[in-house]
Amino acid sequence: MKKLKKRVFLGLGVLMAAYILFVVYDYLDNQKKEEQSRAFMEESNKVFNEYDIKSLGVNPNNKTIKVHVPIEEEQRNELAYSLAQIAQKHGMKDYEVIVRAIRDGYPISN
Repeated sequence: MKKLKKRVFLGLGVLMAAYILFVVYDYLDNQKKEEQSRAFMEESNKVFNEYDIKSLGVNPNNKTIKVHVPIEEEQRNELAYSLAQIAQKHGMKDYEVIVRAIRDGYPISN
């Protein structure tokens, strides 16, 4: 009976340790993603001055950067390239930059 108790407590201890490690890893991973997104958004403010951008959104779960510009904006490829370079600079190499043209008055969905 004593051996069984020891095994149960040892098993519970291992499970608790694994759970704590998972929670800490998840927390640190989320912090890293938030820091990357924040740094990207700060640096992409320079791009806002160069191009006519309606909205810019970063989704770390889907690894996408969505940009909405008016239909009149003709430098969409340059904009996508600039944002991709900024993303790579901040360690977001596998993020996809999606540039969409919208008409005035249409709703924007990120």
